[in-house]
Amino acid sequence: MSYAEIARQLRPDIEAISEKAEADCRVPPDIIDKLNGAGLLAMTIAEKYGGLELDALDSLKAIEELSYADSGVGWCCMIYSTTAHLGSFLPEAWGNQVYGVENTNGRFRSPISAGAAAPTGKGRAVEGGVIVSGRWAWGSGTHHCDWICGGTVVEEDGELRRLPNGEPAVHVMFFEKDQVNLQDNWNPSGLRGTGSVDFEVEQQFVPDGRWTVLGMSRRQIDVPLFRFPFFGYFASAVAMVPLGIARRAVDDFDAIAKGKVPAAKTSTINESSITQLEFGQAESLVEGAHSYLYSKVAELWEKVASGDKVTLEDKRQLRLAVSQATIMCARAVDKLYNAAGGTALQGHCSLQRHFRDIHAATQHRMVSPEVLRLAAAARLTENESGAQL
Repeated sequence: MSYAEIARQLRPDIEAISEKAEADCRVPPDIIDKLNGAGLLAMTIAEKYGGLELDALDSLKAIEELSYADSGVGWCCMIYSTTAHLGSFLPEAWGNQVYGVENTNGRFRSPISAGAAAPTGKGRAVEGGVIVSGRWAWGSGTHHCDWICGGTVVEEDGELRRLPNGEPAVHVMFFEKDQVNLQDNWNPSGLRGTGSVDFEVEQQFVPDGRWTVLGMSRRQIDVPLFRFPFFGYFASAVAMVPLGIARRAVDDFDAIAKGKVPAAKTSTINESSITQLEFGQAESLVEGAHSYLYSKVAELWEKVASGDKVTLEDKRQLRLAVSQATIMCARAVDKLYNAAGGTALQGHCSLQRHFRDIHAATQHRMVSPEVLRLAAAARLTENESGAQL
């Protein structure tokens, strides 16, 4: 059984807590435990640490299925899965300590990690490690984490550590959960269940090696999953959430349209030619986004699985697909929301939440229209814009 099918089987349990996650602004811990026990949080952990090390397509499909059931659950699984990729950069001793998976008769217990790479932490090198203080935003899913990461610039002997190009080196530090204080400041319009609170640390020690340096650390595990470009996988995983939301919106609208009779009318709106046109356009946008994105992921996966070198053009094509698919999904949900009329305004209508959630997801920088511009610039100007892809 694929892990997408396992995710689909958990749908009734996930849907049962959806309203609570929305109201509490975080996913209940019992659902996270169910995902963990089923192996859905071990998908991108290395086999050498007891994880599943699934093909990229397999884990992405599972994230999409979870997002179909509930956006907050899908988003948290996306964050946990992408952060676990960083384990491939850690020295083996730390990789095993941070990401060692327990598996008892097919029931998993995977360490959970999340955080933010933005370099808002400040570190000072000391003997044996770095002392860090800082505060980070967008700590999705951190309430359930064993390890929480924070991007940090480090001062050593009065100077910042830098990359060979002169830019400050961003160390993604791994903090134990007891080192971190979570804030209670998450009250957004959409993706409420993600629990994306701010988090902070104050003068906390991180021992040598319990970090990765973006753009400089070398992978310690040479397998196809970790040869797949990290930011390409990250962006693809983020896009799985709006894809799952949009698929659900199409199905929910279908049910609404077959039951809604407008005022002064005698037939349901599914018989309206205008509604049919809007629905057809929305469904085709979602199907187009699905096919476009998955085809580009599959092309790149074939290259890394066969040991071929990943080129800038490969990365560029994937990032085009990620951002455009997200845009297409958002447009589809907009069409369905508008076609539902006043029904969509009501709090009990799922289309209202899908509308809010997908427009929250589009704000993530991994899927923003700015990536389309960068990808275009990499081709049109033949400069170094592609370095950011």
